[in-house]
Amino acid sequence: MINKTYPNSVEAEMAVLGTMLVNKDSIETIIEILKPEHFYLDTHKIIFETILKLNDSKKSVDIVIVSEELKKINRLDDIGGMKYLTDLVEKVSSPAHAKEYANIVKEKYILRELIRVSTQSIEAAYDSSQEIDAVLDYAQKGIFDVSQKNVSHSFVAPKDLANNYLLRLQEVHKNRKPITGIPSGFSQLDFKTGGFQNSEFIIIAARPSQGKTALALNIAYNIGVSNKIPVIFFSLEMDKYSLINRFIASSIKYDSSAIRRGAFPNDKWQDITTEVSKIYDSNIWIDDTPGLTIMDIRARARKLILDLQSKDQNLNKFIVIIDYLQLIRGFGKPESRQQEVSEISRLLKDMARSLNIPVIALSQLNRRTEDRSREGNRPQLSDLRESGSLEQDSDVVVMIHRDYYYSKDESKRNDADLIIAKNRNGAVGDIKLLFHPEWTKFSEPLPPTEKIVDEEIPL
Repeated sequence: MINKTYPNSVEAEMAVLGTMLVNKDSIETIIEILKPEHFYLDTHKIIFETILKLNDSKKSVDIVIVSEELKKINRLDDIGGMKYLTDLVEKVSSPAHAKEYANIVKEKYILRELIRVSTQSIEAAYDSSQEIDAVLDYAQKGIFDVSQKNVSHSFVAPKDLANNYLLRLQEVHKNRKPITGIPSGFSQLDFKTGGFQNSEFIIIAARPSQGKTALALNIAYNIGVSNKIPVIFFSLEMDKYSLINRFIASSIKYDSSAIRRGAFPNDKWQDITTEVSKIYDSNIWIDDTPGLTIMDIRARARKLILDLQSKDQNLNKFIVIIDYLQLIRGFGKPESRQQEVSEISRLLKDMARSLNIPVIALSQLNRRTEDRSREGNRPQLSDLRESGSLEQDSDVVVMIHRDYYYSKDESKRNDADLIIAKNRNGAVGDIKLLFHPEWTKFSEPLPPTEKIVDEEIPL
C-alpha cells in the first residue's frame, strides 16, 4: 500500500473548535455539517464531543467552561491542557468563516473514507477465496456509501423558499403550458401527469405479455426521436438490436417478427432505412448490459449526462428508463428478495432526486391479477411484485391492462387501458389506448369516423 499521510487539515479542525469556543451562535451551524468521527485527531474529537454535550444541556460554551468539563472526565491533560484550548481560540481568524472551516474538515474526512473503502476493496480483490461478483458488489456499495456521506441536507430559509417558489410559478403562469415535464407522446397521459417531472420515480407495471416494453419503447421514441430529449435506456432483458427492431416495426406499422427475419417485401426497404436515419439522428442511448446493479445504472447514467452536457451546455432535460426493475442486481446476499427489491426501489427514488431527472422503471405484477374471482382481472397497487416499497417510493404508478389477454374477446383485441393507480401530484384514473401487438405499438384511439386498418401481415 502507498505509505502516505491520510488527507487532513489540522488547521481547519482547530479553527472549527476555536470558533465554537468564542462564538456560541456558530455551534448550530457547525453541528449541521460535522460529527465527532469527521475529525482527524482524537484530541479534537474529545473537545468536539464535550462542546456538543454542553450545548445539548443548554449550558454556555467558552474556553473556561469546556476546560472544567474536561477536568471532570479526566481528559483535560489528554487534549493538551488549558494551553491547547487557548491555541484553538488563537487560530480563529473570523468566526464568520465557521461553515467554510467545517466543510474543509468534512471534505478531508470523505477522502479518508474513500481511501479506507478502496483499501478494503483492494484487499478483497487479493483474496482469491471470494467470488468476483461479491468483490465488485462490496466495492460498489462501499463507494456509494461514501458518496452518500457527502450529500448535504439542510433547511432552506422561508424567504428563499417563498421567493424561489414564486419565480417558478411566474414562469409556469407566463408560459401557460399544460405539459411542464417531459412529454410521453400520449396526450391523455400527459394531461393527467403534466409530463414526466424531474425527481420523479415512475413505475410502469403489468403482467408478462401485456406490453410493458412496447409502451416504454413508444415513450422513448416519442421523447428521444420526436423531441430530441436524451433518453438513457437500460435494457436488462433484450439486446439493443431487438430494441431497434421494435422501434422500426412500431414506426412503420409492420410486423416486428417479419422484420427480424428479413421477411418483408423490397418496397419496405425505403420505410426501414428512413426510420434507421431517424434513430441515427435521435437522442436515445441504449445500454443492454445484463445483470447491472443499481450502482452501475446510477454511475453510467450520471457519466452520460455529464458527457452530453459537456458537448451541449444547454441540455437540461434527461430521462432514464429501465427495463425492468426485477432484473436489477442487488448488493451481496440480502436476507430476502423482498428486502432486495425494497433497497433497489429506495435507491431508484434516490437516483431520481439526486440527478434531478425522471426515472421510469418497468415492473412485473404478481399473479393475483389472474385470479378469476377478481372482476375484470384489473390490476391494483397491491399487485406490485415482491415489495410494498415500490408503491411507497414511487411518485407515479401506471398499470397496463388488456382485457383481451384474459377474455379472448376478438372485439377487444386492440383495446388497452393505462390505469394511473398513483399520481402523487395529479389525478388518477384510466386512459384508453389501442395496442397493436404485431407492431409492438400503442396508439391513441382514432376519432369515431375513422377505422383501424391493419396491414396484411406476411406468413
